[in-house]
Parts: sequence; C-alpha cells; structure tokens
Amino acid sequence: MPNTKRCNLNSSTLIVLTLLGLMLSGCATTPTDPILLTPADDAIALAEEAGARTHAVLELEEAEALRSEAERLLDEGETDAVIRLIDQAVLQARLAAVRSEGAKARQTLAEQRATLDMLEEDLLEAYGDQIDLEPQP
Repeated sequence: MPNTKRCNLNSSTLIVLTLLGLMLSGCATTPTDPILLTPADDAIALAEEAGARTHAVLELEEAEALRSEAERLLDEGETDAVIRLIDQAVLQARLAAVRSEGAKARQTLAEQRATLDMLEEDLLEAYGDQIDLEPQP
C-alpha cells in the first residue's frame, strides 16, 4: 500500500483561506483615492474665480498641468508623487489667484488715477490759478 499523506481540510478552513486570498489580492489592486485631487481642483477653481484666465494665464496653466500629471500618476498608484504634485498645483493656483487680484488692484488704481487727473483738469479749467492742487502733508 502506497504511503500517501492526506491533507484533511474542512470546509471552514477552505472558506477562511479563500477569503484571506481574496483580501490580499484586493489590497494589491486597490486604486488610490481620487479625493487626493480635490485640493488642486478647489484651488484652481478659486484662481479662475479670481480672474486667472485673464490675469495669470501661465500660473493657472501650470497648476492645471500639475493636476493632470497627478491624475495620471493616481491611476498608476503613485500616491507619494500624487501628493507632491497636488501640493505644487495648489501653490501654483494660489499664485495665479494672488497675481490676478494684484492685477485687478493695479487696474482699479490706474482707473482711479485717471479719474483724479480728469477732476484736477476740470478744477484748473474752472478756477485756474486760484486753486492749489498740490497734496497737503
């Protein structure tokens, strides 16, 4: 009679081993959570609202490119690189928003200076040398 060893596995052991195998294979294929992209999406949206499409195009495009690259790496499961790129995209988008706000402020200042110059001309026409338009300390 041949000497064969028989492995005696009951059904509960088979179920546990099957579940363990499924869990381990699931861990290897779990994709990175796309919520990691949210900070970049939010920062880019704020930059757009601030007028970056008009006043800070390069910075906004750089933020969008970084976000796109992060999304590509997200699909590959490169979490560390995704986080780094998202941080850079957020900074670029914030820079775009700040530059947009600065450009709008400079534009408003220029418009107010032009209005002031017109008012000074009107005063000089109306009152001539009788009025002193020099700023007072």
